[in-house]
Amino acid sequence: MLANNENREERIFGGLFYSVPQPYRRDFLGKEYKNTDIWNNEPRHPLLCLDGHYTWEPGEEKTPSSFTVNTGGITMSTLKNMIKNGDYIAGAHFKHHHGEKDNCHCGMGRSAAEILLAEQRKAALSRRVNGTPILQDYDGAYELKFYVQNGSDALGAGIHNTGDSKIPSMLHPSDLENVTSIWLQSRDVGALPGNCAGFLCYENTDDKPNLFIPDVGKIVLIIPNSRKLDYITYLRGLKEKIPDGVKMVRGKAKSLHQLTEYRQGIIQWSDEKGQELVKQFLQKITGIESHMVRSTRPLLVEVYDRDYEMITPVSKHQLSDFGLDAGQQFFIKIRRMRNTPLDGFRLLLGPGISASHLNLRGLEASNLGVDHLSGGTLWKIFVREKDLQVGLWAKLEIQTHSQGVWIEVFDHGSTVEQSGTRLQIVPTELI
Repeated sequence: MLANNENREERIFGGLFYSVPQPYRRDFLGKEYKNTDIWNNEPRHPLLCLDGHYTWEPGEEKTPSSFTVNTGGITMSTLKNMIKNGDYIAGAHFKHHHGEKDNCHCGMGRSAAEILLAEQRKAALSRRVNGTPILQDYDGAYELKFYVQNGSDALGAGIHNTGDSKIPSMLHPSDLENVTSIWLQSRDVGALPGNCAGFLCYENTDDKPNLFIPDVGKIVLIIPNSRKLDYITYLRGLKEKIPDGVKMVRGKAKSLHQLTEYRQGIIQWSDEKGQELVKQFLQKITGIESHMVRSTRPLLVEVYDRDYEMITPVSKHQLSDFGLDAGQQFFIKIRRMRNTPLDGFRLLLGPGISASHLNLRGLEASNLGVDHLSGGTLWKIFVREKDLQVGLWAKLEIQTHSQGVWIEVFDHGSTVEQSGTRLQIVPTELI
Protein backbone atom coordinates (compact mmCIF):
# COMPACT_ATOMS: atom_id res chain seq x y z
CA MET A 1 0.00 0.00 0.00
CA LEU A 2 1.11 3.53 -0.72
CA ALA A 3 1.08 5.97 2.20
CA ASN A 4 -0.41 9.46 1.71
CA ASN A 5 0.37 10.79 -1.77
CA GLU A 6 3.66 8.96 -2.26
CA ASN A 7 4.35 7.99 -5.89
CA ARG A 8 1.03 9.18 -7.26
CA GLU A 9 0.41 10.90 -10.58
CA GLU A 10 -2.61 12.63 -12.06
CA ARG A 11 -4.32 10.69 -14.85
CA ILE A 12 -7.52 11.47 -16.81
CA PHE A 13 -10.18 8.75 -17.10
CA GLY A 14 -13.52 9.60 -18.68
CA GLY A 15 -12.71 13.29 -18.56
CA LEU A 16 -12.05 13.30 -14.80
CA PHE A 17 -8.73 13.61 -12.96
CA TYR A 18 -7.64 10.77 -10.70
CA SER A 19 -4.62 10.41 -8.42
CA VAL A 20 -3.16 7.08 -9.56
CA PRO A 21 -0.66 5.15 -7.39
CA GLN A 22 2.51 4.12 -9.19
CA PRO A 23 4.79 2.00 -6.94
CA TYR A 24 8.44 1.47 -7.73
CA ARG A 25 8.92 -1.27 -10.32
CA ARG A 26 11.50 -3.13 -8.24
CA ASP A 27 8.97 -3.38 -5.38
CA PHE A 28 6.76 -5.79 -7.30
CA LEU A 29 9.12 -7.42 -9.83
CA GLY A 30 10.85 -10.69 -8.98
CA LYS A 31 14.45 -10.72 -7.73
CA GLU A 32 15.53 -12.44 -10.96
CA TYR A 33 15.31 -9.04 -12.67
CA LYS A 34 17.67 -7.37 -10.18
CA ASN A 35 20.23 -5.08 -11.88
CA THR A 36 18.33 -5.04 -15.18
CA ASP A 37 16.93 -1.92 -16.79
CA ILE A 38 13.44 -2.60 -15.42
CA TRP A 39 14.40 -3.37 -11.80
CA ASN A 40 14.68 0.25 -10.75
CA ASN A 41 12.95 3.09 -8.91
CA GLU A 42 10.85 4.32 -11.81
CA PRO A 43 7.24 4.57 -10.59
CA ARG A 44 5.34 2.71 -13.31
CA HIS A 45 4.03 -0.75 -14.13
CA PRO A 46 5.91 -2.70 -16.80
CA LEU A 47 3.94 -5.29 -18.74
CA LEU A 48 6.17 -8.29 -19.42
CA CYS A 49 5.65 -10.33 -22.57
CA LEU A 50 5.32 -14.06 -21.73
CA ASP A 51 7.64 -15.11 -24.57
CA GLY A 52 10.16 -12.49 -23.53
CA HIS A 53 10.07 -13.64 -19.90
CA TYR A 54 10.56 -17.31 -20.87
CA THR A 55 13.49 -16.65 -23.21
CA TRP A 56 15.31 -13.99 -21.20
CA GLU A 57 18.25 -14.98 -18.98
CA PRO A 58 20.24 -12.89 -16.47
CA GLY A 59 23.25 -11.28 -18.11
CA GLU A 60 21.73 -10.99 -21.57
CA GLU A 61 22.66 -7.88 -23.50
CA LYS A 62 19.01 -7.05 -24.09
CA THR A 63 17.29 -7.18 -20.74
CA PRO A 64 13.50 -7.08 -20.47
CA SER A 65 11.87 -3.68 -20.68
CA SER A 66 8.37 -2.26 -20.46
CA PHE A 67 5.89 -3.32 -23.11
CA THR A 68 2.73 -1.72 -24.38
CA VAL A 69 -0.42 -3.81 -24.55
CA ASN A 70 -3.20 -3.80 -27.14
CA THR A 71 -6.55 -4.69 -25.57
CA GLY A 72 -8.53 -4.82 -28.80
CA GLY A 73 -10.27 -1.45 -28.42
CA ILE A 74 -11.79 -2.15 -24.99
CA THR A 75 -12.61 1.00 -23.04
CA MET A 76 -10.73 1.68 -19.82
CA SER A 77 -13.83 1.21 -17.65
CA THR A 78 -14.65 -2.13 -19.31
CA LEU A 79 -11.05 -3.26 -19.00
CA LYS A 80 -11.05 -2.31 -15.30
CA ASN A 81 -14.18 -4.36 -14.64
CA MET A 82 -12.88 -7.37 -16.61
CA ILE A 83 -9.63 -7.39 -14.65
CA LYS A 84 -11.52 -7.03 -11.37
CA ASN A 85 -13.79 -9.97 -12.28
CA GLY A 86 -10.94 -12.11 -13.57
CA ASP A 87 -12.49 -12.32 -17.06
CA TYR A 88 -10.50 -13.41 -20.10
CA ILE A 89 -9.56 -10.46 -22.34
CA ALA A 90 -9.88 -11.64 -25.94
CA GLY A 91 -7.43 -10.12 -28.40
CA ALA A 92 -5.04 -8.71 -25.80
CA HIS A 93 -1.42 -8.92 -26.86
CA PHE A 94 1.93 -7.31 -26.14
CA LYS A 95 4.12 -5.12 -28.30
CA HIS A 96 7.87 -4.90 -27.78
CA HIS A 97 10.88 -3.31 -29.43
CA HIS A 98 11.52 -4.26 -33.05
CA GLY A 99 13.70 -7.34 -33.50
CA GLU A 100 14.25 -7.88 -29.77
CA LYS A 101 12.35 -11.17 -29.49
CA ASP A 102 10.63 -13.68 -31.75
CA ASN A 103 7.45 -12.56 -33.46
CA CYS A 104 5.07 -12.29 -30.50
CA HIS A 105 2.02 -11.76 -32.74
CA CYS A 106 2.57 -8.02 -32.43
CA GLY A 107 4.41 -7.62 -35.74
CA MET A 108 7.52 -6.20 -34.10
CA GLY A 109 9.61 -9.36 -33.73
CA ARG A 110 11.82 -11.41 -36.01
CA SER A 111 10.32 -12.95 -39.12
CA ALA A 112 9.69 -16.69 -39.39
CA ALA A 113 12.68 -17.03 -41.73
CA GLU A 114 14.94 -15.21 -39.25
CA ILE A 115 13.76 -17.44 -36.38
CA LEU A 116 14.37 -20.65 -38.37
CA LEU A 117 17.80 -19.46 -39.51
CA ALA A 118 18.79 -18.63 -35.91
CA GLU A 119 17.65 -22.05 -34.68
CA GLN A 120 19.58 -23.83 -37.44
CA ARG A 121 22.70 -21.81 -36.67
CA LYS A 122 22.35 -22.56 -32.95
CA ALA A 123 22.08 -26.28 -33.69
CA ALA A 124 25.14 -26.20 -35.97
CA LEU A 125 27.25 -24.34 -33.42
CA SER A 126 26.33 -26.78 -30.67
CA ARG A 127 27.11 -29.75 -32.96
CA ARG A 128 23.72 -31.21 -32.20
CA VAL A 129 23.29 -34.74 -33.52
CA ASN A 130 20.21 -36.67 -34.57
CA GLY A 131 20.02 -38.56 -31.29
CA THR A 132 18.71 -37.97 -27.76
CA PRO A 133 20.50 -39.38 -24.68
CA ILE A 134 18.10 -41.52 -22.67
CA LEU A 135 17.94 -43.89 -19.75
CA GLN A 136 16.06 -47.06 -20.68
CA ASP A 137 14.20 -48.66 -17.80
CA TYR A 138 14.42 -52.42 -17.16
CA ASP A 139 12.28 -53.10 -14.09
CA GLY A 140 13.79 -50.16 -12.22
CA ALA A 141 17.36 -50.54 -13.50
CA TYR A 142 18.35 -47.90 -16.05
CA GLU A 143 20.80 -48.28 -18.94
CA LEU A 144 22.35 -45.33 -20.77
CA LYS A 145 21.48 -45.35 -24.49
CA PHE A 146 20.21 -42.85 -27.00
CA TYR A 147 17.13 -42.61 -29.14
CA VAL A 148 17.21 -41.76 -32.86
CA GLN A 149 13.89 -40.67 -34.32
CA ASN A 150 14.40 -40.90 -38.09
CA GLY A 151 17.84 -42.44 -38.36
CA SER A 152 21.00 -41.25 -40.13
CA ASP A 153 23.78 -42.59 -42.32
CA ALA A 154 25.54 -43.86 -39.22
CA LEU A 155 22.62 -45.29 -37.30
CA GLY A 156 19.14 -46.63 -37.98
CA ALA A 157 16.07 -45.30 -36.18
CA GLY A 158 15.44 -46.74 -32.73
CA ILE A 159 17.21 -47.13 -29.37
CA HIS A 160 20.93 -47.89 -29.41
CA ASN A 161 23.77 -48.41 -26.97
CA THR A 162 25.86 -45.29 -26.62
CA GLY A 163 29.00 -47.04 -27.84
CA ASP A 164 27.38 -48.20 -31.10
CA SER A 165 27.19 -44.71 -32.54
CA LYS A 166 29.67 -43.55 -35.18
CA ILE A 167 28.55 -39.94 -34.75
CA PRO A 168 29.52 -37.63 -31.87
CA SER A 169 27.32 -38.30 -28.86
CA MET A 170 26.14 -35.56 -26.53
CA LEU A 171 26.72 -37.69 -23.46
CA HIS A 172 28.94 -40.65 -22.45
CA PRO A 173 28.98 -42.93 -19.38
CA SER A 174 32.13 -41.19 -18.16
CA ASP A 175 30.19 -37.92 -17.97
CA LEU A 176 28.20 -39.38 -15.06
CA GLU A 177 31.13 -40.45 -12.88
CA ASN A 178 31.53 -37.37 -10.69
CA VAL A 179 28.30 -35.43 -10.96
CA THR A 180 24.63 -36.26 -10.47
CA SER A 181 22.54 -36.17 -13.64
CA ILE A 182 18.80 -35.45 -13.80
CA TRP A 183 16.41 -37.23 -16.19
CA LEU A 184 12.65 -36.84 -16.83
CA GLN A 185 10.65 -40.04 -17.39
CA SER A 186 8.52 -40.16 -20.53
CA ARG A 187 4.77 -39.83 -19.85
CA ASP A 188 3.93 -42.34 -22.63
CA VAL A 189 2.79 -39.44 -24.80
CA GLY A 190 6.08 -37.99 -26.05
CA ALA A 191 8.61 -38.86 -28.73
CA LEU A 192 10.49 -41.21 -26.39
CA PRO A 193 9.18 -44.70 -25.58
CA GLY A 194 7.36 -45.00 -22.29
CA ASN A 195 10.14 -46.88 -20.50
CA CYS A 196 12.73 -44.16 -21.19
CA ALA A 197 13.83 -41.03 -19.36
CA GLY A 198 15.23 -38.04 -21.28
CA PHE A 199 18.22 -36.01 -20.08
CA LEU A 200 17.42 -32.69 -18.39
CA CYS A 201 20.67 -31.36 -16.91
CA TYR A 202 23.43 -31.90 -14.35
CA GLU A 203 23.48 -30.67 -10.76
CA ASN A 204 25.20 -27.30 -10.27
CA THR A 205 25.19 -26.94 -14.04
CA ASP A 206 27.01 -24.08 -15.75
CA ASP A 207 24.61 -24.45 -18.65
CA LYS A 208 21.44 -22.74 -17.41
CA PRO A 209 18.54 -24.27 -19.35
CA ASN A 210 14.87 -23.62 -18.88
CA LEU A 211 13.42 -26.67 -17.09
CA PHE A 212 9.75 -27.36 -17.78
CA ILE A 213 8.24 -29.53 -15.03
CA PRO A 214 4.80 -31.09 -15.73
CA ASP A 215 2.14 -31.23 -13.03
CA VAL A 216 2.37 -35.06 -13.05
CA GLY A 217 5.72 -36.78 -13.58
CA LYS A 218 8.75 -38.77 -12.52
CA ILE A 219 12.41 -37.78 -12.30
CA VAL A 220 15.36 -40.18 -12.19
CA LEU A 221 18.68 -39.14 -10.61
CA ILE A 222 21.92 -40.99 -11.42
CA ILE A 223 23.99 -40.38 -8.28
CA PRO A 224 27.71 -41.34 -8.27
CA ASN A 225 29.19 -42.75 -5.07
CA SER A 226 31.02 -39.49 -4.35
CA ARG A 227 27.66 -37.69 -4.07
CA LYS A 228 25.73 -40.41 -2.23
CA LEU A 229 25.82 -38.94 1.30
CA ASP A 230 24.68 -35.49 0.12
CA TYR A 231 21.73 -36.96 -1.76
CA ILE A 232 20.70 -39.16 1.12
CA THR A 233 20.16 -35.90 3.01
CA TYR A 234 18.51 -34.10 0.07
CA LEU A 235 16.10 -36.93 -0.73
CA ARG A 236 15.28 -37.61 2.92
CA GLY A 237 14.14 -33.99 3.29
CA LEU A 238 12.01 -34.24 0.14
CA LYS A 239 10.53 -37.59 1.23
CA GLU A 240 9.15 -35.93 4.36
CA LYS A 241 7.01 -33.78 2.03
CA ILE A 242 6.23 -36.44 -0.63
CA PRO A 243 6.22 -39.65 1.48
CA ASP A 244 5.17 -42.09 -1.26
CA GLY A 245 7.06 -40.49 -4.15
CA VAL A 246 10.74 -40.43 -3.14
CA LYS A 247 13.27 -43.25 -2.81
CA MET A 248 16.91 -44.15 -3.45
CA VAL A 249 17.94 -47.58 -4.76
CA ARG A 250 21.24 -49.22 -5.65
CA GLY A 251 22.12 -48.93 -9.35
CA LYS A 252 22.36 -52.10 -11.45
CA ALA A 253 22.47 -50.95 -15.11
CA LYS A 254 25.23 -52.66 -17.15
CA SER A 255 25.86 -49.74 -19.50
CA LEU A 256 26.74 -47.58 -16.49
CA HIS A 257 29.50 -50.02 -15.47
CA GLN A 258 32.02 -47.22 -14.83
CA LEU A 259 29.91 -46.22 -11.85
CA THR A 260 30.82 -49.22 -9.71
CA GLU A 261 28.94 -47.79 -6.74
CA TYR A 262 26.08 -45.49 -7.66
CA ARG A 263 22.50 -44.88 -6.64
CA GLN A 264 19.30 -44.13 -8.50
CA GLY A 265 17.11 -41.47 -6.97
CA ILE A 266 13.43 -41.67 -7.90
CA ILE A 267 11.05 -38.72 -7.45
CA GLN A 268 7.38 -39.00 -8.43
CA TRP A 269 4.57 -36.46 -8.00
CA SER A 270 0.92 -36.32 -9.07
CA ASP A 271 -0.41 -32.85 -8.26
CA GLU A 272 0.45 -29.15 -8.26
CA LYS A 273 1.72 -29.23 -4.67
CA GLY A 274 4.20 -31.98 -5.56
CA GLN A 275 5.15 -30.12 -8.73
CA GLU A 276 6.11 -27.04 -6.70
CA LEU A 277 8.16 -29.13 -4.25
CA VAL A 278 10.06 -30.77 -7.12
CA LYS A 279 10.76 -27.36 -8.65
CA GLN A 280 12.22 -26.15 -5.35
CA PHE A 281 14.33 -29.31 -5.08
CA LEU A 282 15.73 -28.82 -8.60
CA GLN A 283 16.54 -25.17 -7.89
CA LYS A 284 18.48 -26.28 -4.81
CA ILE A 285 20.63 -28.95 -6.48
CA THR A 286 21.19 -27.19 -9.83
CA GLY A 287 21.62 -23.57 -8.78
CA ILE A 288 19.18 -22.57 -11.53
CA GLU A 289 17.22 -19.44 -10.67
CA SER A 290 13.53 -19.80 -9.90
CA HIS A 291 12.25 -18.05 -13.05
CA MET A 292 13.99 -20.69 -15.20
CA VAL A 293 12.21 -23.66 -13.59
CA ARG A 294 8.76 -23.54 -15.20
CA SER A 295 5.48 -25.19 -14.31
CA THR A 296 3.64 -26.63 -17.28
CA ARG A 297 0.22 -28.13 -17.86
CA PRO A 298 1.03 -30.51 -20.73
CA LEU A 299 -0.76 -30.19 -24.04
CA LEU A 300 -2.93 -33.14 -25.08
CA VAL A 301 -4.14 -34.24 -28.52
CA GLU A 302 -7.32 -36.20 -29.29
CA VAL A 303 -8.03 -37.73 -32.72
CA TYR A 304 -11.46 -37.70 -34.45
CA ASP A 305 -12.80 -38.90 -37.80
CA ARG A 306 -14.73 -36.72 -40.28
CA ASP A 307 -17.98 -37.36 -38.37
CA TYR A 308 -16.36 -36.06 -35.17
CA GLU A 309 -16.33 -39.53 -33.64
CA MET A 310 -13.29 -40.14 -31.46
CA ILE A 311 -10.71 -42.59 -32.90
CA THR A 312 -9.22 -44.97 -30.35
CA PRO A 313 -5.53 -45.91 -30.25
CA VAL A 314 -4.25 -49.06 -31.95
CA SER A 315 -4.12 -50.93 -28.62
CA LYS A 316 -3.65 -50.39 -24.90
CA HIS A 317 0.05 -51.08 -25.48
CA GLN A 318 0.28 -48.43 -28.24
CA LEU A 319 -1.66 -45.53 -26.80
CA SER A 320 0.12 -42.98 -29.03
CA ASP A 321 -0.50 -44.88 -32.32
CA PHE A 322 -3.63 -44.37 -34.46
CA GLY A 323 -4.66 -46.16 -37.65
CA LEU A 324 -5.48 -43.95 -40.66
CA ASP A 325 -4.81 -44.41 -44.40
CA ALA A 326 -3.26 -42.10 -47.00
CA GLY A 327 -5.72 -39.57 -48.41
CA GLN A 328 -7.88 -39.77 -45.29
CA GLN A 329 -8.94 -36.55 -43.59
CA PHE A 330 -9.30 -36.33 -39.82
CA PHE A 331 -9.54 -33.83 -36.98
CA ILE A 332 -7.40 -33.25 -33.94
CA LYS A 333 -8.40 -31.43 -30.77
CA ILE A 334 -5.65 -29.76 -28.77
CA ARG A 335 -6.17 -28.88 -25.12
CA ARG A 336 -4.22 -28.67 -21.86
CA MET A 337 -4.40 -30.83 -18.76
CA ARG A 338 -6.68 -29.60 -15.97
CA ASN A 339 -8.59 -27.46 -18.51
CA THR A 340 -6.08 -24.60 -18.30
CA PRO A 341 -5.95 -22.05 -21.18
CA LEU A 342 -4.05 -22.99 -24.32
CA ASP A 343 -2.33 -19.60 -24.77
CA GLY A 344 0.59 -20.24 -27.16
CA PHE A 345 2.43 -23.42 -28.21
CA ARG A 346 4.37 -25.15 -31.00
CA LEU A 347 2.83 -27.61 -33.48
CA LEU A 348 5.15 -29.96 -35.40
CA LEU A 349 3.66 -31.97 -38.29
CA GLY A 350 5.43 -34.97 -39.82
CA PRO A 351 6.43 -34.83 -43.52
CA GLY A 352 3.52 -37.13 -44.45
CA ILE A 353 0.95 -34.48 -43.43
CA SER A 354 0.43 -31.72 -45.96
CA ALA A 355 0.57 -28.33 -44.26
CA SER A 356 -1.74 -26.95 -46.95
CA HIS A 357 -4.59 -28.92 -45.36
CA LEU A 358 -4.05 -27.39 -41.93
CA ASN A 359 -7.13 -25.35 -41.04
CA LEU A 360 -6.13 -22.57 -38.63
CA ARG A 361 -9.23 -20.42 -38.29
CA GLY A 362 -9.80 -18.15 -35.31
CA LEU A 363 -6.18 -17.92 -34.19
CA GLU A 364 -2.78 -16.69 -35.26
CA ALA A 365 -0.10 -18.98 -36.67
CA SER A 366 3.40 -18.52 -38.06
CA ASN A 367 4.96 -21.18 -40.27
CA LEU A 368 8.53 -21.52 -38.98
CA GLY A 369 9.57 -23.77 -41.88
CA VAL A 370 11.02 -27.26 -41.97
CA ASP A 371 12.59 -28.62 -38.79
CA HIS A 372 15.91 -30.00 -40.06
CA LEU A 373 16.25 -32.60 -37.28
CA SER A 374 12.92 -34.34 -37.90
CA GLY A 375 11.92 -33.20 -41.38
CA GLY A 376 8.56 -31.98 -40.08
CA THR A 377 6.93 -28.58 -40.51
CA LEU A 378 7.02 -26.38 -37.40
CA TRP A 379 4.25 -23.91 -36.56
CA LYS A 380 4.01 -21.28 -33.84
CA ILE A 381 0.41 -21.03 -32.63
CA PHE A 382 -1.11 -18.28 -30.50
CA VAL A 383 -4.75 -18.48 -29.41
CA ARG A 384 -6.52 -15.21 -28.63
CA GLU A 385 -10.23 -15.96 -28.64
CA LYS A 386 -11.71 -17.10 -25.33
CA ASP A 387 -13.85 -19.84 -26.93
CA LEU A 388 -10.77 -21.48 -28.44
CA GLN A 389 -8.76 -21.46 -25.20
CA VAL A 390 -10.51 -24.58 -23.86
CA GLY A 391 -9.92 -26.69 -26.96
CA LEU A 392 -8.61 -26.00 -30.46
CA TRP A 393 -9.75 -28.03 -33.48
CA ALA A 394 -7.68 -28.51 -36.65
CA LYS A 395 -8.44 -30.42 -39.86
CA LEU A 396 -5.60 -32.48 -41.36
CA GLU A 397 -5.06 -34.83 -44.28
CA ILE A 398 -2.54 -37.66 -44.67
CA GLN A 399 -0.51 -37.31 -47.84
CA THR A 400 1.71 -40.39 -47.58
CA HIS A 401 2.98 -42.80 -44.94
CA SER A 402 6.38 -43.25 -46.58
CA GLN A 403 7.86 -40.06 -45.09
CA GLY A 404 6.46 -40.37 -41.58
CA VAL A 405 3.08 -39.23 -40.23
CA TRP A 406 3.12 -37.82 -36.72
CA ILE A 407 1.93 -34.81 -34.74
CA GLU A 408 3.67 -33.07 -31.84
CA VAL A 409 2.44 -30.24 -29.62
CA PHE A 410 4.68 -28.67 -26.97
CA ASP A 411 5.60 -25.36 -25.36
CA HIS A 412 8.25 -22.99 -26.70
CA GLY A 413 11.74 -23.76 -25.39
CA SER A 414 10.57 -27.12 -24.07
CA THR A 415 10.39 -30.71 -25.32
CA VAL A 416 7.36 -32.83 -26.09
CA GLU A 417 8.12 -35.00 -23.03
CA GLN A 418 8.13 -31.99 -20.71
CA SER A 419 5.04 -30.21 -21.96
CA GLY A 420 3.24 -31.99 -24.77
CA THR A 421 2.03 -35.00 -26.71
CA ARG A 422 3.24 -36.95 -29.74
CA LEU A 423 0.92 -39.07 -31.93
CA GLN A 424 2.04 -41.56 -34.58
CA ILE A 425 -0.28 -42.37 -37.53
CA VAL A 426 0.10 -45.86 -39.06
CA PRO A 427 -1.72 -47.52 -42.02
CA THR A 428 -4.77 -49.52 -40.97
CA GLU A 429 -3.36 -52.61 -42.71
CA LEU A 430 -0.60 -52.75 -40.10
CA ILE A 431 -3.01 -52.88 -37.16
